[in-house]
Amino acid sequence: MIKITIILSILGTISACQSTARQDKVAAIQIDTINGVKDSVQVVNEPKSEVFSTLFDRSEIKTALAVKKANKEDLIVHLYIPLCDNEHQGIVPTSKSLGDGMSIRTNLYWATSGGTKAYFKKLPDWKLRYDELDIDSNVLERMVFEKEFEGQKVYLIADAYRGDRMEETINNYLSAISGAHKDSILLNNNTTIVAAGNADMVMFNGHNGMMDAIHVQDWPNVDGKQKDIVMNACVSYGYLQNEFMKAGGYPLVRTNTLLYPGAYVLDQIIKDWVNGVDEKQLCLNAGRTYCQKHDCGAGTKVYKTGW
Repeated sequence: MIKITIILSILGTISACQSTARQDKVAAIQIDTINGVKDSVQVVNEPKSEVFSTLFDRSEIKTALAVKKANKEDLIVHLYIPLCDNEHQGIVPTSKSLGDGMSIRTNLYWATSGGTKAYFKKLPDWKLRYDELDIDSNVLERMVFEKEFEGQKVYLIADAYRGDRMEETINNYLSAISGAHKDSILLNNNTTIVAAGNADMVMFNGHNGMMDAIHVQDWPNVDGKQKDIVMNACVSYGYLQNEFMKAGGYPLVRTNTLLYPGAYVLDQIIKDWVNGVDEKQLCLNAGRTYCQKHDCGAGTKVYKTGW
């Protein structure tokens, strides 16, 4: 195993990640957490050489998106959010209410100004089209927002998972990428939209659960469709590398640093994605958006695209 030591410093983060990742795939990284205490975090030392044969670029995805844009077809983004949880996630604990993984009313990643529900509800250009509680035993709330980009509708499906269901969240995220699980939603205006494995982009937003002791199933692609994926979580670059390749997900955006997974970054990513912004520029824009909120410089090193 190759050991690497890097020092990272993140300003303005609210919760930081701790180390409990899979030991057979990791290289130790030393990180300055928000309280100034050195913490050892594990980052996956991937990809392995045998996986390079399945490596793909984004050309097929861009072609499919261009066709949809030309035909003004709906674009679907499905977002998976494990709620912040002091007890069940390897994070530097926040307050009791913010870190209550069962509370959609107070949770840091859902109900605060930077949380997905609160943030998108206050944006005038995103219209709430669906809000349902207790979708299943894992999802506490599902919301669907709609926005129009030059005559093309974009739907954002946001699922708030219980904070103690990180394993289920990540496996459902991967199953959607692979096309193994497909779904549809009847909106309040009687419009039906596709979801999960039928989505055009699949996003994860929250604590990097791969740092914790969870079991990830094998999710090989089943429908031949490649999808853009986003993993807005602490130091997510390198994690799930093999799994994304097998599932057919192209890592449009992953992270190089510790961070707070704010919904404002998701909004910026979706806007640039719909408008066909170059992948590297898209990541630069996301980083700038993040650092405008957290005073962490130009934001050029926060996000990374590709393998």
